[in-house]
Amino acid sequence: MVKKRKTKFLGTTKSLPDKEQRRKVAGGCIFAFDYRSATATDKKPLIIMISPKWTAKNGQRYFTGVNLNDISSDESEKIIKMFGSLPVGSVSYDDIKAETEDPGCCVRTYDVRKVRALHKVEV
Repeated sequence: MVKKRKTKFLGTTKSLPDKEQRRKVAGGCIFAFDYRSATATDKKPLIIMISPKWTAKNGQRYFTGVNLNDISSDESEKIIKMFGSLPVGSVSYDDIKAETEDPGCCVRTYDVRKVRALHKVEV
């Protein structure tokens, strides 16, 4: 588990970066939130966001991130130090994979309708 960090409450996903609108969140791409899905493997993920919100063919909105809770503490801390202060959209899965062990098992897509209590984690 990654150590506790100071967070800023954002509330809803409306404040997340949006692919179509080019909305930006000031510095940092690490977020924590409550995820309310029957199929969720982690109800309180801590993620490094690797894509802004996007709309699928079914009309629903999603975003993608690497769940840092599913990676060893050492690897998580390394990822946070290297990429945590970069803006959303500037970090890709390939960037993370090149610098650490392959976190492929931890890449998740989240439905924005099921995200509650969104916090931006300060690095």
